[in-house]
Amino acid sequence: MARARTGFMHGLYVWLVIFLGCGLLVSMLRLQPVDIDFLREYLVFLVLGVLAEWFVVSLPQGSLSVGFAVVLTSFLLFDTSATVLISVLSALLGNLVISKDGSFRTTLFNGAQYTISAVGAAYAYYYVGGLTSDKISVPNILPLLVFVLSYFVINHLLVNIFLWPSCRHYTWSMWGAALKWDIYTYLFSTPVGILMFLIYNKTGLLGAALLFIPVLTLKYLLRLYINLEMANRELSVLYGVAQSLGASLDMAETLGLILTESRKVVSYHTGIIYLWHEEEQLLIPSAIRSPYADKLKKISFSLDEGIVGMVAKTGQPEIVYDTKKDRRLRSMPGITQFLRSLLVVPLMVEKKIIGVVTIGKKEPYAYGPKHMQILTILGGQAAVAMANALLYKKIEKLAITDGLTKVYNHRYFYKKFEEEYQRSQRYGCKFSVIMIDIDYFKRFNDEFGHKAGDTALFTVAKIIKTNTRNIDTVARYGGEEFAILLPETDSGDAKIVAERIRKAISETVFRIADDKPPVGVTVSIGVSSYPADTKDPQQVVELADQALYYSKEHGKNRVTVWSQMNLTPANKES
Repeated sequence: MARARTGFMHGLYVWLVIFLGCGLLVSMLRLQPVDIDFLREYLVFLVLGVLAEWFVVSLPQGSLSVGFAVVLTSFLLFDTSATVLISVLSALLGNLVISKDGSFRTTLFNGAQYTISAVGAAYAYYYVGGLTSDKISVPNILPLLVFVLSYFVINHLLVNIFLWPSCRHYTWSMWGAALKWDIYTYLFSTPVGILMFLIYNKTGLLGAALLFIPVLTLKYLLRLYINLEMANRELSVLYGVAQSLGASLDMAETLGLILTESRKVVSYHTGIIYLWHEEEQLLIPSAIRSPYADKLKKISFSLDEGIVGMVAKTGQPEIVYDTKKDRRLRSMPGITQFLRSLLVVPLMVEKKIIGVVTIGKKEPYAYGPKHMQILTILGGQAAVAMANALLYKKIEKLAITDGLTKVYNHRYFYKKFEEEYQRSQRYGCKFSVIMIDIDYFKRFNDEFGHKAGDTALFTVAKIIKTNTRNIDTVARYGGEEFAILLPETDSGDAKIVAERIRKAISETVFRIADDKPPVGVTVSIGVSSYPADTKDPQQVVELADQALYYSKEHGKNRVTVWSQMNLTPANKES
């Protein structure tokens, strides 16, 4: 709802500016028709204005242009109507020819905001007593400064409101950088405009036009220099990314670094890293940088599903220039609902997919082949780092997991036990321990073989996992014995869990071989709790073990809670 409201308000603002600009243009031409005697001059300045639009030097948070030099020279030489007309036509022709997104609305907005800026600046100029002739003179310095400042403020305000939805993630430093380059543009363009006016008065139209050509050449060289600087910056960032990614083996940290470092070279509104989960056969979002993270984290993709799945399957990166014009994405949920440009790059190691990184912006045609190349290089580095993190995680998991039953091992159980004990000391929490032992397991192994015994152990472990919570720790304690640590659980609730496990195991049919009938298995269980049964952490497991052996000695296939054992307190202590 908020997103729709923001989009509506932005669209309303754009069309209000367009209609206001059109109204002002028509009014100006009616009140002050252009002098056709200067038609040749108008055409020459129009060409210079279009060239100024073409040779804009793009920067990460701003741009450099000499378009204002043409506006200022036109204002000094002609009337306000001619200035407005040259500004508008320069913007329209320049944008229609070089605009990559083909957004007619954006082109109209540019023309309209130039109209409003020029009319507003001219009004301010005459309001403070600006001269209609002899505009370059000492008495007219203040009005000229007012004209420049008014044009700058109006233009800057209109453009930044227009850009706000796609630049809301900008930091104050980024907004400051954009403002700095705008100020540099006007500090450079104003003297050029005044110089063109003076040369025009001395040598005519040809002299003013010839002055503008070396200015454009200088801008072209500056653009080449900026591009080289950006390439050098990108290489430096890529080198820094490689160092940063290589320093971490934690998967969550690695994924966060990838998205953070990517933004330094390829800006985005939303960034998502999907990891390939073999068991679920899904690409699941594992790291997100977006205002809509809560919604996006619920959307996963299978191979062949959406552009994310397609990229994962083909292993080829994709650029989506405009999601609204791409038929493949019309029914795709998630990011295509609010992003217009997408870059989707596979993360692969040795031709094996491990994930997909997707970034996007709200405006169309925001990315090109250069961006894809940079993100692909970054994705290659990221994939290696992720593979290392996954390998480390796998090794770490193997170190704490029992190889046969796939539950935790004895060592990890005691690690979690110590953590839970420390937590109980800090917050006064309770916890319980359940000890489980398979009845007659030696006889089972002797009769059916060790392979059948391994199958029984694996199945019992699986049943225990199914009947416990995610916060509980299930471990193979040793041989045919299992242990469960249950945080925030007293002996009564632990007994309910234990009974559920005992019943589930006793009702399970174990198929040991195709040529043999299925058999059943039972377990004996003991339960103890901290601090109700003992305040000594070393005794908690021991008491559960005592309760387990009580179950063994009293018929097996039963649950015994240590505090409810049919023993005297003295016997319990012994």
